[in-house]
Amino acid sequence: MSVKVLFSIPGVATQIVISTEESVDILLDCGSGVLRDLLFSYYPESKLINNISAILISHEHFDHVGGLYPLMDFMHMIGREKPLTLLVPKPSEVAKRFVEALKFFRKSKLTYQVNLIEVRDQDVIKIEPLTIKVFKVIHRGSTRTEPRGPLIPAVGYTIHYRDLKIVYSGDTGFIKTLEDEVENADLAILEATWPEDKGIDEIHLSEKEAIKIGERAKEYMLIHRLRDLKSMLK
Repeated sequence: MSVKVLFSIPGVATQIVISTEESVDILLDCGSGVLRDLLFSYYPESKLINNISAILISHEHFDHVGGLYPLMDFMHMIGREKPLTLLVPKPSEVAKRFVEALKFFRKSKLTYQVNLIEVRDQDVIKIEPLTIKVFKVIHRGSTRTEPRGPLIPAVGYTIHYRDLKIVYSGDTGFIKTLEDEVENADLAILEATWPEDKGIDEIHLSEKEAIKIGERAKEYMLIHRLRDLKSMLK
């Protein structure tokens, strides 16, 4: 099993590929530029993009779902035939409309079926050979004009493959359910947006919080870091 972070910077995009020996891949989130990242940084042949059996969306902010439409349309262009599963927190307001827009644009003649599943806390979905558990996290948007936005539907995912366990936090403030899921995981993939604690609950984890949670797992990686964005803008 392999895990590749293609890109992850807050307010820009996050996309992570998990691949299995059975050539069943899943995509964790689907931000802007995901199609480019997959073709130029992961799959040596465009047809291999059809190894993606499922896309797991943690929440519907644009930096986590904005690349879904072009990715699905590219799959149509190259003649994908096997169904694509989309997991998205209930209720979906963005992914569902992307699917509807694509079907309208292609006159409902997609070469493959899209199975959009609106998920909730503790749902378990089987995508052979993977078992995926959904767990609730807590997340608000934050912009310059609205530093504390409304709560939105947001989830994390625990992926089981053979005897391996990988936990993906999505975007979240501190919440005990994430701690519980990470316990004894083989790998925890944790957002760590704030370089320092900001005292703002329910938006993002600080690096200190993410490290503390990550230490419950055998290994962890920190993604979605604001310091990486600042480095790019220098």
